[in-house]
Amino acid sequence: MSCLLRAAVALVLGAGCLVGLAGRAPVAQAAPQAERTIGKGLDSCSAPSVSQMKAFFSNTPYLVWGIYLGGIDRACSQPNLTASWVSSVTAQGWALLPLWVGPQNPCLAGFDHFSTNTTTAYSQGQTEARNAYTALIALGISANAPLIYDMEAAGSSTSTCIAATKSFVQGWVDQLAVAPAQPSGIYSSTCAGFLNTFATLSHPPNFIDGASYDGVISTSSMPCVSTSNWIYHQRHKQYAGGHNETWNGVTLNVDSTCSNGPAVALAAYNGNNGCL
Repeated sequence: MSCLLRAAVALVLGAGCLVGLAGRAPVAQAAPQAERTIGKGLDSCSAPSVSQMKAFFSNTPYLVWGIYLGGIDRACSQPNLTASWVSSVTAQGWALLPLWVGPQNPCLAGFDHFSTNTTTAYSQGQTEARNAYTALIALGISANAPLIYDMEAAGSSTSTCIAATKSFVQGWVDQLAVAPAQPSGIYSSTCAGFLNTFATLSHPPNFIDGASYDGVISTSSMPCVSTSNWIYHQRHKQYAGGHNETWNGVTLNVDSTCSNGPAVALAAYNGNNGCL
């Protein structure tokens, strides 16, 4: 993602009504929760202010915003990211993608790492899931909300590093499955992050957030990811890296995302914009 170097299970969420772009007022609930979201979105290293978020939502094509909850390798401070901020922006109509940036593949230079020992890596994945859950709840988000682990690409990984990474991800997934369960997601490069290999885990991630800067606005088009994996509203795609966009007089540096999967929101949305 802009601030970093950056299965198939049927997950059908948000059985309520789908709201189109022309009428995307959310249905009030006690807290934003896991909802199926289809549409275009963005993310930024630091969460923008509430007024900036409104500028990027009003009369724009966007529904989804990625937020970095925490983790030892989160690159930016988050002065705006509070429970009040989450309440305000979801009331505006935003669906959020919560990401956790903890330790990384041992073969990836420049980051903190989890262990090359698969047993230890599994336990570390569990710990990161518990920490991410704590951060999620502190923001006033429902306990059933999806959580994405940001696993940066390390294309030159050894077999030892790949085995450790898969074990770490399994620990993340298994811990999030403990009640109250959260849908577990993994972000990485669709090719250099060997994202497709996570479909072979005994308990695969519930959904993926794949980075492929090919400019193709479709979650169906993910290089190196099998078309038979994560096909039931289980995909987000980051199709463009860091760039400036201006909406309603506000300019931010953002990445571009296309969603067809779970997000944190007050209602299910279908903005589509080619994202299926």
